[in-house]
Amino acid sequence: MNSNWQIPLPLDQYLNHRVVIYFFSDGLWVPIKYCNLSKAIDLHYKTLIEANKEFFVFPVDLNPNNFHD
Repeated sequence: MNSNWQIPLPLDQYLNHRVVIYFFSDGLWVPIKYCNLSKAIDLHYKTLIEANKEFFVFPVDLNPNNFHD
C-alpha cells in the first residue's frame, strides 16, 4: 500500500505513547511489535529506506482487523 498522503509529526507529548506496528499482508493486518511512538517513527523511516517496505502504526486499543467497509 503506497500513499502520497502526508501527516505531520506528532507533538512531543505523544512521542512516548505506546503503539503497535502492523504490516499488511494477504488482506490481513499482522501485528509486529509494541513500542513507543518515537521508536515506531524511527523504525518506519529506517525500514522504508533499507528494505523499501512500509508498515503502519496504530494505538494499542485499535485493531485494524476490526475495520469494516
